Amino acid sequence: MNNKYKDITGQRFNKLTATRFLYSKRNQGFFWEFLCDCGNKKILRAFNVVKGLSKSCGCIRKKIRETHKMSTSRTYRTWAAMKNRCTNKNNPAYKSYGGRGIKIQENWLEFESFYKDMGDRPNNMTLDRIDNNGNYCKENCHWALRKTQSRNTRRNRIINYNGKFLCIAELAEIKNIKYNVLFYRLNAGWPVEKLFCEIKKE
Repeated sequence: MNNKYKDITGQRFNKLTATRFLYSKRNQGFFWEFLCDCGNKKILRAFNVVKGLSKSCGCIRKKIRETHKMSTSRTYRTWAAMKNRCTNKNNPAYKSYGGRGIKIQENWLEFESFYKDMGDRPNNMTLDRIDNNGNYCKENCHWALRKTQSRNTRRNRIINYNGKFLCIAELAEIKNIKYNVLFYRLNAGWPVEKLFCEIKKE
C-alpha cells in the first residue's frame, strides 16, 4: 500500500470537514478525523468520505429514521439488506452482489429516495432485479413474489422454447412435467424437441 496520503485538511465533503490525519490500515487506506456539521467528531476512512459513501457522522441516518418513522418496517429492512450486501465486504452475501460488481443507484443510498421510487413492500413480496446481472436501480427493480424471484437467479437455466425464453420451472408448469425430470433430461443432453415426450412402458 502507498504510505503517502493526500492532505485534505480543511476540505469539506457533504457534512464532513477533514481535521487531521490519524493512521493507515493495510488494504483499508487512510483514516482521518472529521468534524461533522452537527458538531460531532468521527474517525472515518478518507476514501469513503471523499467518494460520498460517508456523508456525515451518522446524524443524517438518524434524522432520516426520525423523519420517516419507518426504521422497523419491512420496507426499510429490505432497503438496509440491499445496501449491506452491496457495500459491506463483511456481509456473507457480498461476494454475490457488491463483490461481483452489483451497485446501487446513487440516490438509493438514502432510504427516502428508495422509498419514493419503490413505495411500501407488498405482503409476500421481495425486492427483485429484472436483470439479475444488473444494478439496483428504479428501471431494474420491482416487487416480486418469492416464486418469481427464485426463478430469476444465475443458477436457473433459460431455454428457448418456440421462440420464448423460459426457465425450467416455467416450462415444467406449462408442459405438466415434473421439474426434476425436466432438469435431468437437460443435464443428460436431450434436445429441446424431445424434452417433453412420455416414456413408453413396455
